Amino acid sequence: MLFRSLPAIEDTYCNARPEVVVVDDLLTPEALAQIRKFCLEATVFKKSFTPGYLNSLLYDGFATPLLLQLSEELRTRLPRVFGANQLNVAWGIKYDSTLRGIPLHADFAEVNVNFWITPDEANLDPASGGLILWDKESPSDWPFNEYNNPGPMVHKFLKEGGAKAIRVPYKANRAIIFNSALFHQTDDIHFRDTYEDRRVNITLLYGRKLRATADAGF
Repeated sequence: MLFRSLPAIEDTYCNARPEVVVVDDLLTPEALAQIRKFCLEATVFKKSFTPGYLNSLLYDGFATPLLLQLSEELRTRLPRVFGANQLNVAWGIKYDSTLRGIPLHADFAEVNVNFWITPDEANLDPASGGLILWDKESPSDWPFNEYNNPGPMVHKFLKEGGAKAIRVPYKANRAIIFNSALFHQTDDIHFRDTYEDRRVNITLLYGRKLRATADAGF
């Protein structure tokens, strides 16, 4: 198996409001080493974004058999979390060591699994470098371009709704499993400025909850 003995997180996730659970030491050392090797050596990280990161989607080459095995094993190990939701899309992201990460947005899926694989010693600020989530999810009738971009509509919605932030600091081999419709963004990044020390996260999206369009690629 690729996972350590998973804690009893299903009750926590299903009863939490909002649905957020943090899992430390997600992968076995062998699985973590293999997926880190793939991310270091693969030449599939080609699409760049202005804030300072590169990504590779499942259908663009981020499709190592290990990742597919991992995504299915996680789903079957936590049936009350994932239900009948299948893996819809996955991606890996590499960040510039000092620039910004992914801005405020929500994702279309039912369940989001986001986990980090760069060693802790690469992170120069252990109090940050992770993920910030808000305890409000996107309205179901919003179009993709509204909830997936940090526009004024999102900020107004969060402010008027009294949304509170949940900050999860970076930790290697830490996963956050959460309701994918919750608004979230990358926390501030201060990592060592070498290729091997770039912050790398992997995202798995299961099912579909919010509206998405064909031009969004989902």
